[in-house]
Amino acid sequence: MSDEVKNQAGTERHRPPRRGCPRPEGFIDLLRSIRRFDREITCIIRSGTNCCEITGCVGEIVCDEYLVLISPNDACVRNYIRIDCICAIIQED
Repeated sequence: MSDEVKNQAGTERHRPPRRGCPRPEGFIDLLRSIRRFDREITCIIRSGTNCCEITGCVGEIVCDEYLVLISPNDACVRNYIRIDCICAIIQED
């Protein structure tokens, strides 16, 4: 499967491989470009046997291992997400 998929709503999904596998070429660069443009994204992440969604703006990328998402509300809550746990990134156009 391609690491970029557009659905009918115009939403883009970027899928890295499963945990323990090498990341697709350019995935970290994609995260950096999203950060540069200060765009809100939703990350779908694996947590045990379940998945969950976390929405926010990319605050920083720590050592190419963790993504820091800052919540879109006024609370400035930071979520630290291990990059190899990300199943998909949804970016609204």
